[in-house]
Amino acid sequence: MKTKIKKYLKEAFLFFVLFGVMSMLVSFYRTSNMHISNAVCHKGGEIVYFWGAWCPVCKMTSSNVERISKRFDVLGIAVRSGNDTEVRRYMQEHHLHFKNLNDEKGVMARQYGVNVFPTLVFCKDGKIKMSETGYMSTLGLWLRSWLIGL
Repeated sequence: MKTKIKKYLKEAFLFFVLFGVMSMLVSFYRTSNMHISNAVCHKGGEIVYFWGAWCPVCKMTSSNVERISKRFDVLGIAVRSGNDTEVRRYMQEHHLHFKNLNDEKGVMARQYGVNVFPTLVFCKDGKIKMSETGYMSTLGLWLRSWLIGL
């Protein structure tokens, strides 16, 4: 019985490792096809996080971004989320303390080629090393940051 449990645990572990590696490889491939401008890396931040208060997936991702902002330089860009007061209030209510710019009309998002939310752009030496869209766990954020050498 114990050997069966060990076997299943080992298989589950290998599955998650392979799944993680494959997802990162897909991320590298997608990054080359996303057409996000490298200029986004010149706004400041090792990780640039395009999000919206209206976006349900962003709400789940933002707390993970907040956790890693204690170790990495994160710049949030709130897209079409209201005026400065509304965005500040939203961030306070949700305990988000990373640096943030308000892109009230979505001009920056369009300028940099971001049209899916949330989008996380990982920058190093002024260039995009990886970008991701959709939900990302804290572990996923850490692993991607480690993978590109932040």
